[in-house]
Order: sequence, then structure tokens, then C-alpha cells
Amino acid sequence: MQRRRFLGLSTLASASLFGWSTFSLSSCKKNTATKASTNYNAIVIGSGFGGSVTALRLAEKGINTLMIEMGKFYDVTQSNNTFSPTLPPDKRSTWLKTKTELPFGINLSWKEKYTGVLDRVAFKNMAVYRNICLGGGSISNGGVLLEPQETHFNQFISSTINFQELKNKYFPIVRNMMQASKMPDDLFNSKYYQFAQVCKEHAINAGFEITNADSFYNFDIWRKETLNLVPKSALNGELLYGNNNGIKNSLDRNYISDALGTGNLTIKTLSKVVEVSYQAETEKYTVIVETINERGILQETTTHQCSHLFVCAGSLGTSEILLKARETGKLPNLNQEVGNAFGTNGNAFTIRKNINKPTGNMHSSPPTLSVLDFNNPIAPLAAMQDIFPLGIDLRILLMVGQPYNEYKGSFQYQQSTNSIELNWATNGMDQPKQAMQNFIEKMNTANNSQLDTTFIKEGVSSTFTYHPLGGVVLDKASDNFGRLKGYKKLYAIDGSMLPGNCAMVNPSLTIAALAERNLREILNNDF
Repeated sequence: MQRRRFLGLSTLASASLFGWSTFSLSSCKKNTATKASTNYNAIVIGSGFGGSVTALRLAEKGINTLMIEMGKFYDVTQSNNTFSPTLPPDKRSTWLKTKTELPFGINLSWKEKYTGVLDRVAFKNMAVYRNICLGGGSISNGGVLLEPQETHFNQFISSTINFQELKNKYFPIVRNMMQASKMPDDLFNSKYYQFAQVCKEHAINAGFEITNADSFYNFDIWRKETLNLVPKSALNGELLYGNNNGIKNSLDRNYISDALGTGNLTIKTLSKVVEVSYQAETEKYTVIVETINERGILQETTTHQCSHLFVCAGSLGTSEILLKARETGKLPNLNQEVGNAFGTNGNAFTIRKNINKPTGNMHSSPPTLSVLDFNNPIAPLAAMQDIFPLGIDLRILLMVGQPYNEYKGSFQYQQSTNSIELNWATNGMDQPKQAMQNFIEKMNTANNSQLDTTFIKEGVSSTFTYHPLGGVVLDKASDNFGRLKGYKKLYAIDGSMLPGNCAMVNPSLTIAALAERNLREILNNDF
């Protein structure tokens, strides 16, 4: 495994150095770019938590695999300047736009479009954020790996999946692969986490339980930051657009590099899948891909075929690919559940002001403290104390709640634009919004703080999400292991599997663990 990772990381470094958009271990050995072949045993669309797990488990079994990623590969180098800074952000922050599109706060602009890491797709009544880069959500998220409770998993996700098997076998595999750990107490109690310390005290005052999440940040590097032995990243509040000093054990540093190191994986970046179809006479899937440059200009269109197709493009991307294929007659046998049960994981942001203690000039990443309100009368929820790295102490605290939401939206294909639209009601976030309001009121009452409406004018957000889930749900659009109904050897393995929520926790760990579980079944029986 160590040799594989070394070879994989070397391949990634070569791809970055020479600017290759298509590469494999052979390209590193030959010091020249790989040309993607026409035929593969398996194609994996997407490189997030589902896609990366899938690619490794296929490649280590000797299966010739192509991974297609719409975004760019950002290689963390000694320059410590790979990603956009948090303040001020630049073109590397945002996908093919000339300004940031943050849900609150000041948005900044630049001159030219670029293939940055964070995208915002605006639908009616709901804006969906997604990560577009090799490694997906592991690059520009908080590094949080939270495990759902068994009762919540069985109630809100699936009662047909053996949770104890996930807990005892697959959650540990993911944590081990990503070198996850809890933040040491001395770091949490340092001056860089005043904001979280205050939140912990306030939560206890209000009678709530608390827990510390596992994180795939490297806390040895975090310590070096405090001693000025490495350039600051976490201590500069970097998170939203990536971390520049290698502090985060993102998917490109474990699952993807290990898969490349087998020699059985080819990666094609800056490439969007525009069509998939199935040929019954050859029992193969055809995937048409458009490759762009870093400014978004089309470079080439290629066609690839495979016997096993894994769609792992995230809730939004997977729903779009499959819904288009069904409605245009390319995959007409997909059932009517494709596109249904979309949800926001209850994402509800809120800010408390007039905090009775200093919260610190700089909020360090990663977020780690989660406050539990499972007895909330409106909907059970957990709320992470998030960072708000302004560089000055305004005595305000930003929290992101993840209440359960009964409401689910759905996607529809629009022939006139060849795109999908989200059907989301204007009151689709009422339940999580009200649950979060109830929670914050208890926090404020116990600690003499107030709800802030300066940054989030409605007090509790209800028009955007960073955790899109659903669209191709297990036991609905697919079987219990992600096999799409209506076709053989076609799979959806990503956040689209979950029915719009992840039982009040960040979904990364659950998605990856389900992918590990599903691939074990698929490799044992479908190849």
C-alpha cells in the first residue's frame, strides 16, 4: 500500500508539473501525457467520496478503469499557493465565474473566468453549492467525519442496511484511509479555538449534549503552524477554497493516489460527461465527454466505452446525467424514481451576536464541535460551530444546523435547455428553519446573546445548501447496493444514494462507508 501511494502521488505530481489533463501511472513512467483509450472495463464519473472509493476498489482488483472528473487537479506544492486564499479570494475560488457567489458577506470579482473549486447552481427557491475538482468535497470542506446514530440512520436513511456492519467495518476503513482523528484537547483549548470554547460553554449552559467530530486534518501540521515551522493555512481560516500547506488528508492523497499506484487507473480531468447510453447488442455503455482548458474553452470531444459504468458525480451531477439519459431515450429503462427525493441535509446557517466573551480574532479550521439537539420539538438536529475568519473579534458565532427535513424536492429534465430544473417549494426549508430557530432561542436565552440579522437577513438561512443529497436513492432508483434498476452493470455510488438527508450529520463519512460496502458486494457478484 505504501508503494502504491508513493507511485500514485508521484503520478499526480508529474501531472501537475507538466499540465496533463489525462494521466496514469504509465504517463509518469514515460514522462509523457496519457491518451485515454476508447475501451475500459469500468468508467467512474466523478472523484468525490463515492467515486474515489469506487476507483480504488476497482483498480486494486486489476480492473482497467477510467475516472472522469469535470474539475481541475489542484496539487499542493511547496509554493503554498495552490488554492485561493479565504480573504481575499481570487479566480481559483469559483467555477467559471468572475466573482465569488457566497450566500452572505461581501463578494469580490476578478477579470477572467477560471476553473475554480466551488460552484453555485441557482435553482428557483434553492441554490446548490458543489465542489468541482479532483477529490471533490474533500478539498474544500471542513474535513468533518461524523458518524450518525443507529436509531437515526434506521429511521431517516434506511432500515434495510445493516448499520452495525457499517459501524464495525466500513466506518473504520474510511477513517483509517483518511487518517482521521479527533482534535487533541490542548489544541482545542488554545487561543485559536476561543470561538468553539465559548460555544461549548454556551451549549452546556443551555442543557445540550456536545461531541467532537473526527477530522481528516493533520494535527501534527497544525502544531507546526502554531510554532511558525510551516506556512499558516488552518490558522488563516482556510477551508472553503482548499488548504495550501498539505494539512488536509484529502481524497487525492489516499484513495485516488492508491488507485493510481496500481497502474490500473487513468484519470481524465477538466472533462464533463455530456451523454451516456447503452448498446444492448454489445452490452456496453458509451460515454461522451467534452474536455475544456482552465478558462472553460472546449478543447476536444471524446467517446469511451465500458462494460461497467459507475456514476459518482454527486447528487446534482449524477441526477443530471441519469435524468437526461432517461428522458432523451439513451437509458429509457431507468425507473421514475430517478430525480426524486432530493434534499439539503437540512443545512440552516445562523449567527449569534452580543456574545458575552471574546470569540477570538481568527477562527482556525477545522470545525470540530457539534451541539446535539435530538429532542428538538420541531425536528431533531445537530449543529456544528463553524468558523467565521474575519480577522477581528466581533463577538459573533456562526453555526450550521442539520435538522431533519420531511420535505423532498425533485429534478425534472428541460428539453428546451437540455438541462435539469429543481422543483423546490418556497416553504421547503420551513421545518429545518423553525427547528434551528428553536435551538438558537434556547442558546440565546441561556447565555444572554441574540440572533444576528446583519449577515443573514432572515436570521436562519433557507435558500442554499452545501450538502445536496438524493436524486438516485437506494431501494428506490437502485437496489440496496446502488445498482440502477432497469440495467445491468450501471451504478450510482455517491450522495445521490441518500434520501435528502444524512441523519443530522455531515454526509462524507456515510457516503464513503456505503461506497465501501457497495463495492464489496458489486466486486463479489458483478465481475
